[in-house]
Amino acid sequence: NFRNIVINGNMAVSQRATSEASITSDGYYTVDRWKTLLTTLGTWTQSQDTDVPTGSGFATSLKMDCTTADASPAAGDRMFIYQRFEGQNLQYLKKGTSSAVPLTLSFWVKSVLTGTYICELGDNDNSRKISKSYTISDASTWEYKTITFPGDTTGTLDDDNANSLDVIWWLGAGTTYTSGSLNTSWNGSVADA
Repeated sequence: NFRNIVINGNMAVSQRATSEASITSDGYYTVDRWKTLLTTLGTWTQSQDTDVPTGSGFATSLKMDCTTADASPAAGDRMFIYQRFEGQNLQYLKKGTSSAVPLTLSFWVKSVLTGTYICELGDNDNSRKISKSYTISDASTWEYKTITFPGDTTGTLDDDNANSLDVIWWLGAGTTYTSGSLNTSWNGSVADA
């Protein structure tokens, strides 16, 4: 039914503000539909920015700028941006059935830090999660990434207007979230995201 379940993925709509400084806690700050979760992992400025990949067709992006770094993150510290989806809009995924379909996430990313980053799907109706890693190879360069998550044959999504699924981009985390093995297949949640 829907080619793209992400709403405002082009970061074009920003009704609250176009910039917010001194962010140290959770909230919706700038571009619509995108929430920040922040647990004592530095101070940030979030903005709707005009720096975009050349020829991408986008006019705006979401920029996260760490203005005060946490030099020694505690185990439970974390920071990510995410979007929530209502179950009534996701029934075509057939989650929890033998016909469950995969989800492919494609996005542009640019960071001053190279390395491995994590994107996660969270099924809130059944407390299930799956994570995939992607690599930023070149600092301060736009890179296009595609990640495919397999369909989940366990746990149907509620057919209502409540939050059923989250898509999460992790930007930083303490050892509570980085130790152990990456959950690359659908499993029960082992830590609250």
